[in-house]
This record gives sequence, C-alpha cells and structure tokens, in this order.
Amino acid sequence: MKINKLLKVMERLRDPKGGCPWDQKQTLESIIPHSIEEVYEVADEIYKKNYLGLKEELGDLLFQVIYLSQIAKEKKKFNFEDVVNGITKKMIFRHPHVFKNKKFINNKEFENWWENTKNKKLKGLLENIPKNYPAILKSQKIQKKVAKVGFEYNNDLEALDKIIEEAYELKNEIKKNNKRKIKEELGDLLFATVDLSRKLKLNPELILSNSNNKFINRWKKVENYIKKDKKKINELNINDLENYWKKAKK
Repeated sequence: MKINKLLKVMERLRDPKGGCPWDQKQTLESIIPHSIEEVYEVADEIYKKNYLGLKEELGDLLFQVIYLSQIAKEKKKFNFEDVVNGITKKMIFRHPHVFKNKKFINNKEFENWWENTKNKKLKGLLENIPKNYPAILKSQKIQKKVAKVGFEYNNDLEALDKIIEEAYELKNEIKKNNKRKIKEELGDLLFATVDLSRKLKLNPELILSNSNNKFINRWKKVENYIKKDKKKINELNINDLENYWKKAKK
C-alpha cells in the first residue's frame, strides 16, 4: 500500500543515525503548531476551490498525522495502525443506522444520540471541549451544547437584541474608562455575535474571513487611487483616507 511507503519515509526521517537532524529533534509539542497550520492551509484551498492545491495540502495534513503517530510509536504509546483502527471502530459505532440497521426517526434524534455517546462518561456538559481550541470555535461549541439542553434564545431577533445590549454595556464602560470592565464587556459582545451566527446557521469564521477579504480588496483600491493621484499614503489625513475609502466602496 502507498501509505506504507509514506510510513517508511517518516521512519527514515526520524532515524537516530541516518535521519534528518531537524526531524530527529521534534516532539509532539513542537509539531502541533505545524499541524494546526496545515489545517488552515487545507481550509484556505477549499474556500478558494483550488482542488490541485487542496490535494497537496491534504497530503501535508496526512503527513502530520503520521508524524505524530511515529513519535507516539517511539514512546511505545501507540502507532499509526492503532489510530486507523480506533477511528474505524468509532465511526462504525457512531453510525449504527448505516452499519447495524438501527432506526432513527429524524436527524434530530440521531444528533441527540451522537451527543449522548460522546458525553455519557462526562460529569458536565462542557467538560470535553478542548482548552486549546481557537476562541471562536470554542464559543461555537459551548453555545451549541447548551442550546441542545434548552438554554437558547427563542428566535434570531432575541439573539440580535443581546448583541445590542452588550454593545450598550461596552459603550458605558468605555465612557467610564474602566479597563477591566471594557475587556469583559467586549468579550461578551464577541460571544453574543458568535451566538447569533450559530442561530442564523452561518459560520462566524467564514463570515469574518469574507469580511477580511472584502476589506483587503477595498484597501487595494484605495492604494491604487492614491498612487494614481501621485500622493503618498503617510502624508494623508483621516478625512483624505475616508474619501478614498468611500470612492473604493462605490
């Protein structure tokens, strides 16, 4: 199998005698930032619909799994085959309607069953949320879990009202110049905004990414207008920049 060839490549890179000096010294902890980076690069190619690039990035991501598994193997904890067997068994168990003819009335019943299988060993609803999740993803997970047990706004407008409420509270603390409360209220505002995204069934990460790209494209237009007018951006005041920005929006 092709995967066995890749496993051998990884073993060779980590070989204490003939391997790569950089790869030899890596640890589980040192590899993690690279693994996270690869996930973002996969996502970027998906959003761009660049399938050639996606194929390459998926390979890089697979290599990260093999890399971490190899280090674990050296520690005599588990190996790549254990990882594959574990996820295979888990997916079969978690899809009894596919593999064991179990019947679910609808998707809602299946989703509840899925969550129950994950949470049955936990004492608290939010215990299994990883501490190192990115903040937006962690907020989504928290809100999704508590919503499933009924801690939820009745509709989208109630969720929007919460954002408006948090914005007013932040405004009051800014007026008071209360640094500690400003941070707290700003966090509440961001949390409420993520919650509205969930209510609207929209991905806040993707929405923010689109806004970032929109801003970048408009700013490029601003720079082009400034260049066309033979001016220097650092010599312009805020009013000048605002006028160029309005022009770019048109």
